[in-house]
Amino acid sequence: MKTAPVIPFDEFLSYTIHQEETDCFQVAERVHPDFGTWRERSIDLGHIRVFEHKADFNRKVNVHFTDNSLCDNVHHCMSVDGEMGAHFQHLKLSAHLNPKTFHQVYLPGQEYHLSMQRIFVNVHVEVKRDYYTSLLCDSERWSAEMKQKLLDSQVFYTGEFQLSQPMMRAIHAIFDSPISGSLKKLLIEAKVHELIALQLNSAMSTVQGKANPIATELFQGIRDYLDQTFLQDHSLKNIARNFGINEFSLKKGFKENFNTTVFEYLLNKRMEYGLELLQSGQYCVEEVGSKVGYKYPNHFSTAFKKRFGISPLQVR
Repeated sequence: MKTAPVIPFDEFLSYTIHQEETDCFQVAERVHPDFGTWRERSIDLGHIRVFEHKADFNRKVNVHFTDNSLCDNVHHCMSVDGEMGAHFQHLKLSAHLNPKTFHQVYLPGQEYHLSMQRIFVNVHVEVKRDYYTSLLCDSERWSAEMKQKLLDSQVFYTGEFQLSQPMMRAIHAIFDSPISGSLKKLLIEAKVHELIALQLNSAMSTVQGKANPIATELFQGIRDYLDQTFLQDHSLKNIARNFGINEFSLKKGFKENFNTTVFEYLLNKRMEYGLELLQSGQYCVEEVGSKVGYKYPNHFSTAFKKRFGISPLQVR
């Protein structure tokens, strides 16, 4: 398999074709002749900097960064769309982001590279370490432990979490609010703090061994979607893509939340619907089997009897 090329970020910077300040944001557009377009919006709030990166590349690329301020900040990285990965070779750490996911990370050092897919939208919140620790509470164990790690300059990486709907609304308010002027900057700062709080809550829930409320919300949404579409043809790949997660997370999370697999759940929904149709007396066994997705009546009958302990004919 052909490996994506590695280029320094400075090379992208050299192809900047447009820069301006508009509506509180610094805006830059870069068009690399070999890779394509990279648009960036950013705002500096003093102790917090916020970036939005949008790429429309013609192929995958690894971009190498040398950032002397890396260890001075805590980073909240979000993939709104597309996949990307951050690789810190000196720490032997790789942090991957699927669509609609985020992670929190603090890393001593200054060099890393990003593996970028052709299309992605990434949001990055960079918070001064001393300010970040002031947000953490000493009376809660998870918070105190995180604070101590940051004060000791230890590696801190939360792992990958789902972006919840409240987080997505906060991101939207940061970059697409109709408010302008000084009030816009005030709103952005408030929404960034809200976003940090929501993401810290995800970390807290994991550290304390609680069910992740964001994951629970996500999988309830998946279940509701399956309840409405159980007669359609489904694949793990398409369901995962619709909800911005990978297939492994879909299988694992669905099983943990509902104690069944996706396809067992769909099968039960179809069997229950088939039972209702048979009890109505309006359809023969062959018709019911066809309605719930079976090409051959004997296959439907076998599955039905396995589920309910009686044959479809006995019900009808």
